[in-house]
Amino acid sequence: MKMSKTESNQIAVSKSKEAIQNFENYLINYEKKVLPNLLEKHNIAPSQFVQVVLSEIKKNEKLLQAFMENPSSMFASILAGAEVGLIPSDMLGEFYLIPRNVKQSDGKYKMSVTPLIGYKGLINVLLRSGDVAKIHTEVVYANDEFNAIYGLEPNIIHKPNFDSERTAKNITHAYAVAKMKNGEYQFAVMTRKEIEAVRGMSKYENDLYFNDKMGVNRWMERKVVLTQLAKMLPKDYYSKKAISMDNMVEGGAMLTLDENNQIKIVESTTGSKPSKYRNIYGTLNSPTIPEPNKDDDLLIEDAE
Repeated sequence: MKMSKTESNQIAVSKSKEAIQNFENYLINYEKKVLPNLLEKHNIAPSQFVQVVLSEIKKNEKLLQAFMENPSSMFASILAGAEVGLIPSDMLGEFYLIPRNVKQSDGKYKMSVTPLIGYKGLINVLLRSGDVAKIHTEVVYANDEFNAIYGLEPNIIHKPNFDSERTAKNITHAYAVAKMKNGEYQFAVMTRKEIEAVRGMSKYENDLYFNDKMGVNRWMERKVVLTQLAKMLPKDYYSKKAISMDNMVEGGAMLTLDENNQIKIVESTTGSKPSKYRNIYGTLNSPTIPEPNKDDDLLIEDAE
């Protein structure tokens, strides 16, 4: 007998509720056994972290699907955020859990999670070094007066022209400036072509670049140039780890857990062979999670 649409929806809702409850149970174990050690150094309460993560999962069906299909990617990404002291929340804008349909080595696709550090998260980790007092980024439009001066007395002159059209098509540059606590300044400037080149190197498409509707705050253009500036700034251990992880994920890598619950990164390769594991976070004495998939040696390929 064919199932009615109402019955089908009821079953789907029931499965979602069950999955959310299972996910919450695993998170509670992490809250007791793992998260305190990771979050204590960042002054983040494990209970707060868990509640935010639960909220993100409940409002995003694809994240819930990723938990059911590839739990290793989900928990590795969550723990990565905790390790570097960034809370996964769309509202906070520091750290995102991005669900993606990823091609496996058997040719099938599986919903998985990749972590992404937001612009605000990057600001956060850079200020932690204690040597950086302030960070400012800006986007330059056509008809602005703009001049970057290098040499013995480097400087930036930028006088915006608010009477001209300040839309994505007229963006010409982006720059980031850091004021050090010793009073010195560091800055980086990128042209539009340079920003587009960085976007082109990412494994995943990002519609926030040069988008007047979705990227009105120009976070991606700002983040790209801020990442370049970060190379010249003093960083603490966790800042280095966060930026390194973000760069590798942008290049197509994914986080996962092995059979010993160690967080690993699967690095993307250009060939058809799966990449090897490289441990970037060390062993975590984590509670048992759903059995990691044995085909986690992935061909990193995002499905439309």
